[in-house]
Amino acid sequence: MINHLPITQEPDWLMDVTPKSALPIQEILTDSLYYPSSGFDGIPIAYLNRNFHSFIYVDYGFTRDDLDNNLRNSGFSGYHLILSTEVNDKDIILNDSSPNSLSPSDGDPNKYSHWIKRPFATWMVFQRNDDLDNSHGAKRFSLLYICAEGVATYQALYLSNKCSPLAVAIIQPGTGFGCNWTNFTGPNAIFARTVFNNPYGKPKYLLYGGQGGENRYNETCWPQYSTNICFLGTTGTGVWHCE
Repeated sequence: MINHLPITQEPDWLMDVTPKSALPIQEILTDSLYYPSSGFDGIPIAYLNRNFHSFIYVDYGFTRDDLDNNLRNSGFSGYHLILSTEVNDKDIILNDSSPNSLSPSDGDPNKYSHWIKRPFATWMVFQRNDDLDNSHGAKRFSLLYICAEGVATYQALYLSNKCSPLAVAIIQPGTGFGCNWTNFTGPNAIFARTVFNNPYGKPKYLLYGGQGGENRYNETCWPQYSTNICFLGTTGTGVWHCE
C-alpha cells in the first residue's frame, strides 16, 4: 500500500468472485495496472494492491509451466488462490499477431522468435489469509497473466473494449539482451504511441524504473509523466503522474 496514492475499497465485482465465476473482462480492465514485459515481478502488486485491485501482466517469454512453478515456489506472501481459470479467444483476443500502426523504426516483432512462447492467458484471484488484516494488504486482488506480445495485447484489450488502464508499468522491459523486440521506454516508439493515441483515454500513472535505485531513475522515460509521486519502498521503481 502506498499512501501517496488513493487507497480504494475492493470493488464489488472482485468481492463477488467465486471459483466458478466467468471472466468479467470490462471490470478487469477498468482502473487496471498494465505491465508488459513483466516476467514474474511481484513488486507492483506487493506495494500497490490497495491502490489498484486489477493487475494485467503480459510477457511472451514464459510458459504456463513457468507461471505455475513461480506461483508454487514464490507466490504472494499472505495470500492464497481462490480462483484460477484459463482464458480463451472467446473472452479476449489472444494471439501472436503483430501490433497495428508499426513503423520501420519500431523494430521487428519476430526478432526474438526463438524466445517467444505459445500464447496463453490465466485469470487468478488471490485472497488475503484470515489471520492478516488491512495492514498487510487488500482483501483480494485480481491478476490476469497473458503470454503474448505487449503492444498488440494492449491494443487488443483496451482499444477493443473501449477503455484505458489507470496505470502502465515500464520496469526494465528488456530491450536488447532482454529479448524485447522494441523499446517500450521510447517516447515516440510504438508502445508510447499506442498508449497516447488510445481514443478512450490515457493512463493517469506511469510506473518506471528498475535496478540501480532512485538516482538512476530520477527522470521518467515519457515526458508527459513529469511529476514523481513516490518510489516503491527502496526499489528503483517510481510512480509518475501525467500532467
